[in-house]
Amino acid sequence: MWCRYLSARVLVVVVLMCLMMNELSLAYPFSESSLNASDANINVLFLSFFNGMSPNNKNVNLFYNNQKDGVYLLPGKGFTKLDNLNGRKSAEMWWNGYCCSIYAYDPSTEGGHQKVYWLIKEDGAYHSWDNASWQKRKGWTFNKC
Repeated sequence: MWCRYLSARVLVVVVLMCLMMNELSLAYPFSESSLNASDANINVLFLSFFNGMSPNNKNVNLFYNNQKDGVYLLPGKGFTKLDNLNGRKSAEMWWNGYCCSIYAYDPSTEGGHQKVYWLIKEDGAYHSWDNASWQKRKGWTFNKC
């Protein structure tokens, strides 16, 4: 039993050494910083949703692209999604009885941008390509999307 445990540890160390010798990264392969403007030929879409509401607000329940299970975003927390660039991507958000439905990514309006940021606030959803300058795209509606 002890010998098997030691063999498994040795195998893990050998694999890690091989990866490091080949200069492969063990970090998450599609982090935001790895998608640069020079990577325009890569067919990867980076979407970021951030709950920018004050800490005393309720969670936002985010449903990405008609998924059945939502993601609960606490105030001050975010969610990122990697996807392909084929077609529109939708998002539906529910908060405190209010709903907001957006195209999280629409190739006809994104101008070739592969990074799209969404900031969720008390008055609606804000869009950005640089995570710095924001434009309000949609407000909340009560009890329906």
